[in-house]
Amino acid sequence: MAFNHDVVANWKFAPVVQTIEPSDCFLYALSVGVGRDPLNRDELPFVYGPKIKVLPTMAAVVCTPGFWAEDPRLGIDITRIFHGEQSVTLHKPIPPGEELTGHSRISDLIDKGPGGGAIIEVECVVRDSKEQPIWTVNRTAFLKGEGGFGGTNRSIAAPAEIPDREPDQQVDIPTTGDQALLYRLNGDFNPLHADPDVAEQAGFPQPILHGLCTYGITSYALLKALCDYDVEKFGRLSVRFSAPTLPGDTLRIEIWRNGEAGAFFRCRAVERDVTVIASGRFDFARSI
Repeated sequence: MAFNHDVVANWKFAPVVQTIEPSDCFLYALSVGVGRDPLNRDELPFVYGPKIKVLPTMAAVVCTPGFWAEDPRLGIDITRIFHGEQSVTLHKPIPPGEELTGHSRISDLIDKGPGGGAIIEVECVVRDSKEQPIWTVNRTAFLKGEGGFGGTNRSIAAPAEIPDREPDQQVDIPTTGDQALLYRLNGDFNPLHADPDVAEQAGFPQPILHGLCTYGITSYALLKALCDYDVEKFGRLSVRFSAPTLPGDTLRIEIWRNGEAGAFFRCRAVERDVTVIASGRFDFARSI
């Protein structure tokens, strides 16, 4: 079925109600590499109670509409859809044990022209039972080869301009060969991240790591490097993906401090010398 841009542009998402259980928090943290040293007392609250800390980028996988792009009415080829950009803005720390409701909408559909592609932007606002906003998630997906449908074309500014100097600090975090299989248990069951045949059909040598897993690993590195594991300091994390991470890559997060506001960063797969996040920005809660 051909890409149905009218259906996509007018797609309506049902509200998603979810209560974050402690086990959900622990699974998410483990799936992005937190807690590999079980004696690290700074990381233990992310993977063990009773004083639970929730990794802020867990917001990207809670109260979301799931893998909605596989609905046949949309006409999207799931082997040709790639994660473009992602941001999470926390309005307050994520509360485990509370009922939350997510409201998603298509915020834009961009036509990059014949042979170019299409870009879908989705926004999700999550509120508590008192209708107070807890976080906002913005995500873009690139649909390869689906441009030229007569829609509006516009450019999207990168989250940050990386400074032309050596980074102020860097953090290396190794991924594991089975990391995509673990991360998918957070609810993203796209076969591109698990099935070798689907990955080969999409042009990859093996199943690739979820973009949101790379995103979560990066947030873990920044929370450690910039916030001393204090989740209340986390305000916003925005990234532009530039290449997939392969399970087993070592990720190097290069950080340039941005005064009292936060930091700019990029992320590279060390062994392959590939930049997987070309542009990223972290903002402290006090600066947003």
